Parts: sequence; C-alpha cells; structure tokens
Amino acid sequence: MAPTNYVDIQVVSILCHILNRTPGERYQNLIYCVPPEILQRMFESFEHKWREGKKKKPHEINELLNIDEYLSFLEKDGLMGRRFLFAPVLFFEHWWLYVLDVEKKHLFVLDSKNVVSPTTERTEMGKFASNILDQLLTWAGRGSMFKRGHTCLMPMYINIPQ
Repeated sequence: MAPTNYVDIQVVSILCHILNRTPGERYQNLIYCVPPEILQRMFESFEHKWREGKKKKPHEINELLNIDEYLSFLEKDGLMGRRFLFAPVLFFEHWWLYVLDVEKKHLFVLDSKNVVSPTTERTEMGKFASNILDQLLTWAGRGSMFKRGHTCLMPMYINIPQ
C-alpha cells in the first residue's frame, strides 16, 4: 500500500496468521511473522525507556509481555525453525517492517518512507525490537542470539524503491 493509506493492525495480524500457516518450503522453513500487537504493546508500554535509551532487563520484558496472553498468536515451533522473523510495526501512524535474520544476527528495517533511521528515537526502537524478538526466541527454546554483554542489534535500513 502507498504510504498515505492506512491499514488496520487487525488486518496485518490476520495476514501474519495466514503467512505463518501457508504451506510450502519457502514459508515453512524460512519465514515467521510475529503478530504486530506484540511489538505495538511493548513499544507503548516501554516508551519512556526506549526514548531515553535505557537498557531493558530481560525480566521486565518477560513480565510485561505475558506470553500466555499471546499463545493464540505465537507458535513455538514456528519461532524455532525459521530463519527470518518478520515483525510489522505501526507507530506514529506509519507502518514499517523489521526483518530479523536469526542465523546471521542482522536486523533489517524495510520502510517505505526512510532509507536511513530518521531519528535517534527510531534507532532506539529498532534496538529494543531486536531485544524483544530475542526474548521471543528464548521463550520458544531457541536460546538467545546475543553473546555475553550484548543486548541488542543495530537496525540496518534497506533502500526500497519508491
């Protein structure tokens, strides 16, 4: 959709649900779409912390996330076996997509309006998103992506043709 069109978060959540259940090797082995409500809630609830660039303690994230609330959306098997996690985000009335390459430990940002992080705030959001996604992988039993002492990945913006 063009950047001026608005897409409801429930529509994107349904699309993630469909993508996660699409048969075929490409989808079953490579891609898992994290429901947008998860990052949405985390960004809203922890806004004061990522705006200030404060480090998040894993127990704070686990307490807030309340995995039981999202069990109908999340599939441990899906998180376990896929190379890429897609995490759509709606914030400031704009959608963008985080793509986490779990094997190479890269966090890409696909944004129709920006080819670089438009603000320090968005960079902090990306780091926070990598932390949340790592917590989801840990919850699923896959283990943390981070080496000791590291808590996030630096988001890399991809140039998308307009």
